[in-house]
Amino acid sequence: MKEIIKNLKGSVLSVKRTLVAVALAVVLVMALAAPAFAQINHSATYEMDGVIDLKKQAGHACNTGAAVKQTIVGSGVMDKVQTVSMKKGLISMDDDNNWVAGATALTVTTVWELCAPPKYTYDDGEVSDAVVGLGAMYANLDEPFTWGTNDVLGGTTVAMIADENNWDAVSDQIWAVQVAADPGFSGNLKQSGEAAYGPYEAGDAYNTDDEWDLKDASWGWDGVKAAVGPDYVGNYFTMDQHARTSQGTLKRYISVSSPFNHGYLMEDMSVTGKSDITETFAMANLPKGSDIVGLWWDLF
Repeated sequence: MKEIIKNLKGSVLSVKRTLVAVALAVVLVMALAAPAFAQINHSATYEMDGVIDLKKQAGHACNTGAAVKQTIVGSGVMDKVQTVSMKKGLISMDDDNNWVAGATALTVTTVWELCAPPKYTYDDGEVSDAVVGLGAMYANLDEPFTWGTNDVLGGTTVAMIADENNWDAVSDQIWAVQVAADPGFSGNLKQSGEAAYGPYEAGDAYNTDDEWDLKDASWGWDGVKAAVGPDYVGNYFTMDQHARTSQGTLKRYISVSSPFNHGYLMEDMSVTGKSDITETFAMANLPKGSDIVGLWWDLF
């Protein structure tokens, strides 16, 4: 009996040591991953029945890679589930809206305004749509690039340089959709999107010993490289979307381009009646770094 009790005590102590070790490991992991919590997360579930007037924005200009704006106007019954996460240079949103319009139409509009600059062209005296190179786009940015959309918010942006040099953007960097269900009919809008736009540093593309550490830059000419080391947030936009109405009006406006591969996508459409559209889109300019800490739910 004494031997059994001794063995039981030893087992209990072993379990305690294991639990303490696990607790310390969790504390260590949380401490190492602390930067991941320098972000804003918002999850909400809406159940609405009546007259609805909702205006919402997530993200701001280039600080979070994109700004997502949404309005819901009209009457009816609606179920809505939305999760948004924002941190420096990155925003992601999952949004699911299902509704039946009441006495008036019920309309949901969502607009993504990307920070990632479009492809630019200019008139060089001989060709009216000469392409602006990446080097020219980034060479005159602050060193290093600072976040903002104007001098007040802090820093020069590609858009400001384009305006000074009379460059023409081939796209608006907008992804927008609007679903309006007529009275008594149903509508659905589901989106899962993520937009990232990391900063840049200007300097000698062939000298890694200058004052601007260019890390493991993956592209560069005309004296410019992207600071795309292992902690680089990335430069990309992805979207999975389903938009549908049993009777009403569905509108879409897409105007996106990339100066990296000169890709261009434009769509301006309106359907009155019944419509159902499912799509997937990805613009991969520069990938995120291998060591970048993800969103909070990626830690475990």
